[in-house]
Amino acid sequence: MRLDKLRLDKLPFDKIRFDKVRATAQRANRRVVAGAGAALLIGGAASGTAVALTNDSSHAPATTALAHSSAQAVTRSTADAANRSMERTNLQAKAAADAKAKADAAAKAKAAAAAKAKAAADAKAKAEAAAKAKAAAAAKAAAAAKAKAAATPTYANNLDGWIAQARAILAAHGDHVPSAGAIKARALTESSGNPSAENHWDSNQGLYGGTYGLMQFIKPTFAQWSLPGHKNIMNPVDSIIASVRYANDRYGDFTVIAYTKAGY
Repeated sequence: MRLDKLRLDKLPFDKIRFDKVRATAQRANRRVVAGAGAALLIGGAASGTAVALTNDSSHAPATTALAHSSAQAVTRSTADAANRSMERTNLQAKAAADAKAKADAAAKAKAAAAAKAKAAADAKAKAEAAAKAKAAAAAKAAAAAKAKAAATPTYANNLDGWIAQARAILAAHGDHVPSAGAIKARALTESSGNPSAENHWDSNQGLYGGTYGLMQFIKPTFAQWSLPGHKNIMNPVDSIIASVRYANDRYGDFTVIAYTKAGY
């Protein structure tokens, strides 16, 4: 409201005083307009909007429009600031999510590598244990073979050695075992101690094809009294075994025919 319109009818009506009052009212009106303009200038500066001001009261509608425009500009500026803030927040959230995903992937890769390394270590330990067990088994088998070889007697390849080996086999089989001297005496009588001796001149030649070996067997008798694994009629050990078993059965004891010169 214009101050020069206020309650002038109450003042003394002389021209001098009226002019003074009107001048005072105009100055007050200009101060009000200047204050509004300053506010618009500040708002315009904040929003980047240019504002034109005048101290003429006839420009009040334009001033009001400018003020409204400045308010809208401030509102837009505030909205833009809020949008930028939200964008920054979204970018920060995305960066945090990406960092977390990267960290999770790194942790997963690390766990997979650790599992792979553990599996390789377990496989290596298992292979080493298997190799160690195999080596221990081989060492044990070698030791057993060595012990067996040490426990197995070695026999000389002569009449005395053949007799000793045959006597050991007979004992292991449970047969009655005559003395080494008795066996030797009979072997000397039969073949003079020759394991390769063959006789094709007596009656056994026509009936059985001759007699063979150290103890001079016909083939059917040897086959009957030999032991499994000792079936070679020309082998001196096998011949002694069959001879002792045959004489023990037929005469009750090998010794009965051991020292005679007649056939048995």
